[in-house]
Amino acid sequence: MTKTIFCAIIQLNVNFLQAASVDRRNINADEIKNYYSAGEKDIVMCKKTLRFISLFLVMVLLLFSSALLTGCEKESTGDIVIGVLAPLSGSEAYYGNDMLQSYKLAVDEINAAGGILGRQVVLYEADDGCDPNMSTQAAAKVISKGVDFVVGGYGSGAIIPTMQQFYDEGLLLLISCANSTDITKKGLKQSFMINSPGTHAVVTLAELCKSLGTKKVALIHQGDSYTKNLSDICEAELPKSGFEIATIQVMEKGAADVSAIVTAIRNSGADFVYWCGYHADGSNVIKQLRQGGYEGIICVGDGSASPELITACGPSGEGVYVTSPPYVELADGGDKFIADYTEKYGMGPGTYATLCYDTIYLLKTAIEKANSTKMEKVRDAVQKIEYKGLSGTIKFTADREPQLSNFMVLKIENGKFILVKP
Repeated sequence: MTKTIFCAIIQLNVNFLQAASVDRRNINADEIKNYYSAGEKDIVMCKKTLRFISLFLVMVLLLFSSALLTGCEKESTGDIVIGVLAPLSGSEAYYGNDMLQSYKLAVDEINAAGGILGRQVVLYEADDGCDPNMSTQAAAKVISKGVDFVVGGYGSGAIIPTMQQFYDEGLLLLISCANSTDITKKGLKQSFMINSPGTHAVVTLAELCKSLGTKKVALIHQGDSYTKNLSDICEAELPKSGFEIATIQVMEKGAADVSAIVTAIRNSGADFVYWCGYHADGSNVIKQLRQGGYEGIICVGDGSASPELITACGPSGEGVYVTSPPYVELADGGDKFIADYTEKYGMGPGTYATLCYDTIYLLKTAIEKANSTKMEKVRDAVQKIEYKGLSGTIKFTADREPQLSNFMVLKIENGKFILVKP
């Protein structure tokens, strides 16, 4: 709207200048000399007066245009509003609520310490259900609220469809958890991935496989942006480290019976199974693999890195490995974070809590370095940032992915996660 008004003002200025110029040309000295009369004097004076008025209006409009542009450049002084996209319902609600609670903990701390640039921070959350259709509706809801920045994104398949919406609105997007390499392939230069990409996960996976003497790997994904992307990276990269891909299986989301997948894996001769999906379906796969007689090693990706996996698997989960994002209990400063989180919410933090907590503080640091909440200035500050948080050191490649891997290997032993160093 501001651009439209400004363009209209400029056009009026041009019209007035043209009019003034025409009036000046119409005053011909010879005509005045030859046809000089009282009536002609009046006409000349009228034209001079009109020219003076035209020039005066031009000056007024130019001053107004300048004031309008200056006003547009002023920083807002109200609350800084951060939109949050997370699955607050559905099968991944455990993760979504943990994300939101971690964001809130950071915001409450920041506000208690005086806010950011003297302004308080407000969160505005929307439920994306970890579903592409719900996520685009949630994004529209967040945009309509007039937020300043956006954080969130648990599932890659849900956050990717929203990225163009936020780009078109000029909103900086910090994606805390989703880590498909398809995110950065979109090339939207105001979107940053806080969690390490699947390429980092597969490096960690290869190290684990080497330490265990693995030879043949079976992959299981669910066809969506996150799980298939992780499987594709494994298929391309693991053979380079000397591992054979025995079979690749696709499980329909929510499928109760996966006996055909179990049979295929057993027949493939795989001595290692890597589950690329989320914990809700992953626990079912693990139980049926063990019940079906599979005795090889089972490992799950970061989408299943949750204490809920241990609960859902029961005894079948013993010995299962996890390529995990930073695990809060092993983080530097994690004890205090766990205590503060537990006191506030009456429960312990989940797997992505550190990344979400760090997302808010990284944004705060970038705003303060930019000394502005203007998207372009904060975006440039994020691109150059080197932030040390609970999840480790965060800095970005030119493609806006983390430069440093934050993956670690966990193992379920006696009903809890322990750290494994391949």
